[in-house]
Amino acid sequence: MKNILLITLAMLPVASVAGPWQEHVESGANLELEWAQLTKQNTSQKFEFQFEPDMTINFHREMQLNIAGRLRHDTIGDIEQDQTQLHLRELTLETLFETRLGRTFLTLGKQQIVWGKADGLKVLDVVNPQDWREFILDDINDSRIPLWAVNAEIPVGDNNLQLIAILEQQYHERAEAGESYFFTSSQFVPTPPSGVPVTIEATKKPKHDIKNADLGLQLSGFSSGWDYSVNYLYHYDDNAALLRNLKNTLSGPSVTIQSEHKRSHLIGSALSNAFGDLTLRTEVGYSVDRFYSTNKTSDNDGVVKTDEFAYVFGLDWFGVSDTFISTQLFQSYLTQHKTGMLRDRTNTTVSILLEQDYFNDTLKSRVLWLHSLDNEDGLVRPKISYQLNDMTTFWLGADIFYGSAAGLYGQFDQQDRALLGTEISI
Repeated sequence: MKNILLITLAMLPVASVAGPWQEHVESGANLELEWAQLTKQNTSQKFEFQFEPDMTINFHREMQLNIAGRLRHDTIGDIEQDQTQLHLRELTLETLFETRLGRTFLTLGKQQIVWGKADGLKVLDVVNPQDWREFILDDINDSRIPLWAVNAEIPVGDNNLQLIAILEQQYHERAEAGESYFFTSSQFVPTPPSGVPVTIEATKKPKHDIKNADLGLQLSGFSSGWDYSVNYLYHYDDNAALLRNLKNTLSGPSVTIQSEHKRSHLIGSALSNAFGDLTLRTEVGYSVDRFYSTNKTSDNDGVVKTDEFAYVFGLDWFGVSDTFISTQLFQSYLTQHKTGMLRDRTNTTVSILLEQDYFNDTLKSRVLWLHSLDNEDGLVRPKISYQLNDMTTFWLGADIFYGSAAGLYGQFDQQDRALLGTEISI
């Protein structure tokens, strides 16, 4: 923590850099304040201060060092028990060099690697784990957890080959019991038999060594108007399998649950093309060896191993001036499904995004609606933002959940909130 603090302080914006380094160093920072009020309880949920300094050092045209940090403090602390967080968000060395195939771009260090373009719903964007402290309400770039990685992009004819090796083992971070967005839905939390004591053991994680690295590749390109990619990722699933051990003792039955991250293969592809004002995009992914919980006692370990096929189909329309409309259909399908599994064989979600700009883009309105067709629950997110100048933006928004407590969104029906915030670029 001390080293991270020193790095973060070193990244504070500077008015000038003396000597020959002046034209090689760029620095800045974002300061964000956000207040959230729970509308049903009429109580404050958070008042968050977030400071993100960054610095880029250009050694020469083909090499640069990027450093970014984040200090976040919530004076209320209902979102997360750890009210103050200090993180190194990026520390990368970027360089270009010649190979027989052409100019190769290499990024080494702590970074985010983004696959896919789906809004709010993930199919291919699974390289980095996600912080679920605010469910899916946090900005996706803020909620991704950066990882130490090697990322090489190599030209292959008219295509680009990306090779990645994730050298750090981190996984999704979920809210804990007592926090606002702790999962309670029966689709995600197994129900122990009535009167049976349950012991939850520490999560079993792979060791931090090279043999446990995640490995991936993406071949991408452009042909006849189509942007395309083919993706493969060999990784530990960021969602842990909840392994159950049911024992009969002299004092009666007991249950022990241990979380364990399992290896999985993801094979997928993405396509997009623009037809005038209309853009079509799609992503598909097939995951091998996913583990889903079951309440059926005949499944001794409490999970069912299955493959999963998922896809998202989206349409984006720019046909009206200063207006953007996007619709998506997301569906996932389990190849193996047994009685007692918490998750249904098929999950289907639709989304609609509407954005409108006014007064030369200084005022913007946005509404995102996510709706589950299986559980008839969902989330509506209206937001209005005003850009005062090049440095300062204000916004007013809301997050409104609805539906059954058994649904992904409906479980947070009591967490409806109004938000007020500002961001200042330094």
